[in-house]
Amino acid sequence: MHARGAHLVHSRCQGVSRPQTHVHAAYKQLLGASGRRCRTCTVLVQAAKREYEVVREVLPKDKVSLTITVPGSICQEGFTETVKIMRRDVVGPLKGFRQDKIPLSEVISRVGGQAQFDAAVLETVLIRAMGDVMPIHAARMLPGSEQIATNMPQLMAAFDPAKPLTFQVTYARLPDVQWSSPYQDIVITVQDTGNLESDQAAAEGLIRQYLKQEGQKRVVADRGLAPGDGAIINMRIAPKSNPAAPYPGLDKEKFFFDTDGDMLDLTDHMLGMLPGEARSWEFVFPQDWHVDLWRGQTAIADIKLVELFSYILPEFNDEFVAKHYPQFESAADLRKSLVSSTSLARMKDLDAQIQDAIVTQVSACVASPIPEALLNAQGEKEFQAKLLDLVQRGVARIEDVQQQLTQEGLEAFIASERLGLEERCRYVLAAEAIAEEQGIDVEVEGLEAEVDRAKEQCRADKVDFDPDVYRQEAIEKLRYGAVMQWLQQNLKVEVLPWGGAGAVQQAAAEQPQPASV
Repeated sequence: MHARGAHLVHSRCQGVSRPQTHVHAAYKQLLGASGRRCRTCTVLVQAAKREYEVVREVLPKDKVSLTITVPGSICQEGFTETVKIMRRDVVGPLKGFRQDKIPLSEVISRVGGQAQFDAAVLETVLIRAMGDVMPIHAARMLPGSEQIATNMPQLMAAFDPAKPLTFQVTYARLPDVQWSSPYQDIVITVQDTGNLESDQAAAEGLIRQYLKQEGQKRVVADRGLAPGDGAIINMRIAPKSNPAAPYPGLDKEKFFFDTDGDMLDLTDHMLGMLPGEARSWEFVFPQDWHVDLWRGQTAIADIKLVELFSYILPEFNDEFVAKHYPQFESAADLRKSLVSSTSLARMKDLDAQIQDAIVTQVSACVASPIPEALLNAQGEKEFQAKLLDLVQRGVARIEDVQQQLTQEGLEAFIASERLGLEERCRYVLAAEAIAEEQGIDVEVEGLEAEVDRAKEQCRADKVDFDPDVYRQEAIEKLRYGAVMQWLQQNLKVEVLPWGGAGAVQQAAAEQPQPASV
């Protein structure tokens, strides 16, 4: 069963990663992945094509200290980058000078003097160093616990952009995992969401959509709406708890509605409707709806049918395919391709089910209490991600999302999603412990090339890009992906055959649907 209204099946665990804290100041620090536990050790960390010397020491009360030495080359790069930014953003166009030739003395004067300039360079160096080192070397860090322990005035006094810089960071570790039962004994049981027959039926549905695109519409005035029809409707769908505020993107006038593309099962309530007729009813957003925030919410649909159409469809044959889909040799070739792609999507959906079940069952093996800081950080991360997803999907405008990005909105989200958040936090703790216990590590080779590619893409799209955040998130995805791969390969997985659409719906109703990550 594919996520309704979505183009791609998305597994919860693909989004599982340790929450992070973003601070737009000199103390900006990124949450990182694990390192080996030791009392005191010195290692060279190769990150972002640069070497840092890192001394890691385990302190009392589950705290860790990292003493990081930044190479002089990075300090020099920070100086150059800061000057470039200030020439562009602080000084701006200066008569008689090209932007890259504006005198350094002018830059320092405009920024407020030498001390302010040095502080800005130091900030750039610290941000870059933390972005390079923490994703690789910060072991099981509790969100929000990190702080620069070095005295900042002393750090400023000792800072020379041409020389190495050493500073100390401390943070609190996530608690060690207490297992209520062995995760190795987990048995995963899922049910397939289809078979060859259902794949063929889905392919025929797609073919009908292709025919509709090239067919003709005929106005219907002598009967009510029937399956297969199209209609012009006025649609307004709002939460039952707040009918005055419709869902973003679901308040439309003269919207074309195709009963064959009905993702919310509106057709069942609209059968027999005549032009000019209006109906209202309550429904619950399905648990596989593509907007996670709306899943399980009770909504009110207000629908008015404006105009009704039936379709006159062309015949699906070789001539139709040659004219409209010439990349295929025949109608049989196109049908075969659609069945294959539907089967592949079903296999991906099954894999997503298995991963979802692993997240649920592994987290259930964790008996450790969840630190409130971890829960709040996970909630903030998911809340922001879900709102951003609305914008990226075109469901909501950035202005609508900004109105919801409030502390009250975040607290309400955490309260409503607390059980799911606790499950994901337990899985984060479990994944860290499993990675350490099983010696699971990831290769970061090629990461910088991917960071550069993403940077260029964002520049082309005129979107802000933070390489430190991108790098950290990429490492987190690799790490948690490696843990999930290990679990899939080592846990027992049983796949039950498909029992028809009714069986799938019954199975879904009999067990709570896990929230999406």
